[in-house]
Amino acid sequence: MALIKIPLLPGIFKDDTPLSAEGRFVDADKVRFVQGRPQTIGGWESVTTDTVDGVCRGIHTWADTAGERQIGLGTHSHLYAYQGGAVYDITPAGLAAGLVDGLGGAGFGTGAYGSGTYGAASTGDVFPRTWSLDNWGEYLIANPRGGKIYEWRLDGGAAAAGIAGAPDRANAVFVTPERQLVVVGCTNLDGAFDPMCVRASDIEDNTEWTPSATTSAVQRVLSGGSRLVRGLASRGINLIWSDTHLFGMRYVGDPPLVFSFATLGGNCGLLGPNAVTLAGGSAYWLAPNGQFFVWAGGEPQAIPCTLRRDVMDNLAAAQGDKVFAASVTQYGEIWWFYPDARDGNEVSRYVAYNHLEGHWTCGSFDRTAFTDAKAFDYPIGVSAGGRIYFHERGFSADGGAFSWRFESAPIDIGDGSSLMAVRSVIPDTEDQQGTFSLSLSGRAYPPSGARMAGPYTVGPATGKVDTRIAARQVALAFAGSAAPCFLRLGALRLDLVETGQRR
Repeated sequence: MALIKIPLLPGIFKDDTPLSAEGRFVDADKVRFVQGRPQTIGGWESVTTDTVDGVCRGIHTWADTAGERQIGLGTHSHLYAYQGGAVYDITPAGLAAGLVDGLGGAGFGTGAYGSGTYGAASTGDVFPRTWSLDNWGEYLIANPRGGKIYEWRLDGGAAAAGIAGAPDRANAVFVTPERQLVVVGCTNLDGAFDPMCVRASDIEDNTEWTPSATTSAVQRVLSGGSRLVRGLASRGINLIWSDTHLFGMRYVGDPPLVFSFATLGGNCGLLGPNAVTLAGGSAYWLAPNGQFFVWAGGEPQAIPCTLRRDVMDNLAAAQGDKVFAASVTQYGEIWWFYPDARDGNEVSRYVAYNHLEGHWTCGSFDRTAFTDAKAFDYPIGVSAGGRIYFHERGFSADGGAFSWRFESAPIDIGDGSSLMAVRSVIPDTEDQQGTFSLSLSGRAYPPSGARMAGPYTVGPATGKVDTRIAARQVALAFAGSAAPCFLRLGALRLDLVETGQRR
């Protein structure tokens, strides 16, 4: 008899054979790794019984000058505000619905190369409608990609209205710390749409856009890529992505210079307008080439990803613009929600990177928009059906059970040369709520058929799980569905005895 601890590294490893992933986990759903140990994610609860119409692809939270917390939400057909416990339709007058799905070729992004006009009027759109949202003081700034720029002044009974003097069309907007409204990919001063044009309003005046010796308004056309996709105000510098490059836009002061522009990196563009997020002064994003990147100053750096092939091989064709990135600061994570072709065209799965510990996890989730806990106490996500949820709150799926699972690669037991009988498993859990099932899959040799044992039900008071399986390699699978539900796994031990049979 021997009690053997099973050493398993944190993170999910899918991009190679199961045998090469020995000592790792190979699949998961709604499980994260904290200090090297797997545990279930937090639950979620409805923010309100109200829902939004259309598929949400833009979300922003902020607090007004009275301290009241607000949420702006842009769907493919509407613009909404959550205020004082209620959801208000603030859709600008005359705004027609955009597309739900991307059109065009078989690439990751929207449309084949050269098809359609990025940022064209609705009759020429090939991309699903996404929104860029920010706040100008306490007011909401909202831009449906390729459309006008709107402002909402906190009146739940009034619609958002176009900003006088602003460019007629823009791909994205953001507000700088100096209080300038910046648009990327927009109508230029001559009235023509230029997908590589950057414009900024005067400081403290988002209706003044004409550069002069007496204003800080700016127009600049960048070189590097075919279109500008998104811009964000970061620590000490503003970041702008094209489909191929990352640019820096740094405030330098008096007109006519106002901003200096620099190319920070090439071959590291942005897949979709919402495929980027900021965390701790760094930017994290997914590029059209399927590489995950981080910018923390200097040049962008590729992030090694143990799930990259699984994500990009299954990303729904022409739906890459739906990818939505968000940080979960509480756990040092960056999440990317994406549409997986195995499930259809809509966002259905996620991958998450723990930038503090350097590992990845994955799973399924119906969340088309998501934002970290900022003005609110919890992260907020929106389902494809228009329901708004607080996340990492409680231990249930809005009062019901949520399902989770994770499984290991095959592990050599003993020294791998002898056939071993696994007589029992000694579980080690912390703060367990609800039961979970444990299954074992054993093999005498890697190509041989697997023998199954279980599933066995494990409760908080279970001290030992008796099993009957003989193998040289064994894989472990854990799964649960309960409300409330929580599990943090410690160091598992197997009770082994040699059968006497050798290779």
